[in-house]
Amino acid sequence: MVVLASGERLPMLCARETGVPLFEPTVWALSELRARNRASATIQQALRAVLVLNLALGRLRVDLDARLSEGRLLELGELEEVTRHCRLPLEDLTGEVSDEAAGPAKVTNFEKVRMRTSAPAPDSVDDKTAAIRIRYIRDYLKWRSNACLMKLGPRHQLYSGLQATQKNVIDILNERTPGSSGRNSVGQREGISEDDLERLLAVTEPGSPDNPWSGDHARERNALILRWLLALGVRRGEMLGVRISDINFQTHEVLIARRADSPDDPRKNQPNTKTRDRLIPIDEDLAVLTHRYITGARRAIPGARRHEFLIVANGSGAPLTLAALNKIFDVLRRKCPDLPQELCPHVCRHTFNDALSVDMDEQNVSPEKEEAIRSHLNGWIPDSGTAATYNRRHVRRQARKVSLGMQEKLMKRKN
Repeated sequence: MVVLASGERLPMLCARETGVPLFEPTVWALSELRARNRASATIQQALRAVLVLNLALGRLRVDLDARLSEGRLLELGELEEVTRHCRLPLEDLTGEVSDEAAGPAKVTNFEKVRMRTSAPAPDSVDDKTAAIRIRYIRDYLKWRSNACLMKLGPRHQLYSGLQATQKNVIDILNERTPGSSGRNSVGQREGISEDDLERLLAVTEPGSPDNPWSGDHARERNALILRWLLALGVRRGEMLGVRISDINFQTHEVLIARRADSPDDPRKNQPNTKTRDRLIPIDEDLAVLTHRYITGARRAIPGARRHEFLIVANGSGAPLTLAALNKIFDVLRRKCPDLPQELCPHVCRHTFNDALSVDMDEQNVSPEKEEAIRSHLNGWIPDSGTAATYNRRHVRRQARKVSLGMQEKLMKRKN
């Protein structure tokens, strides 16, 4: 991740041996993604897909440049191997490739690949991630082959063959892209239960004997982080981007602002607000807790006085990074095994929306008004339909209540 003088974050895919950016992926990212004003996180996601492609081709001993010079792309068995790689975590892919012994080009047997991909992987990414990778790989291969076609010209003897191969490759990758039919509603991410929430709040109290962290600053900061995530429903990047000046302690409000590519943010992977700017109210207790952290534990760290970001790292006082925030939840899950293993910052956002649904029901708020309130607090565009994603637990609870009531009426009628 390169930080330009303007503050822009520009991801680059580099060769591991030299650290030099790879030429074709860099040109593709600049001409096809950055030129269309895509966010740095989007460019990074696209380059990770190209990384998966390169790892797969390296394992297959396939030289894409040589293939294109011959008017060819990838064969069916090789495409199956690429799509299999798209379903694996990057850690597994790098280990798998590094374990491969150097040798001559591998001949891929399609039947072996088909049999291997039919077996369920013990550890794989979700369908959405796999689909995103396959789509970016499709776009990258299309871009590479288009560049080669333009160099050859329509009169070249390899032109028509490469053009037909390009279409076949795109069609095959489209067919193997996991769809989002929405039929599987079991096992999707939801908020945590009431009992787990009580346990989480209790164990993260700074004075709790079960608190997994040592040091006053770490305990107070992490308690504040959990309460911001659970009470306000903000994303992790939004919370880490909050500055002290964004908090109005007189009106009890906090500004969630979009500041992409801010030059005064020292973090390479800058935490960002993904959607709309908004003002969110904070209650008096949370305001007191936040003010106490700013004037107490945070002020005691000298490095924290050099900037305005609310949440800071231990020791250095630098703005807390996304990786450091994820590590806080890793420690929490490991040292408190009775907490849900899926607990992460985004699960807290789901938990906030579950609580919001309960409150809206208790206040008899109409569905239309509830969606407008939810969209404002979460930073979504009104009528975007995103609200349904964060309301699964409450919908399931309501569906259970209605279903049992209908069954009870039926059984009484039968009796």
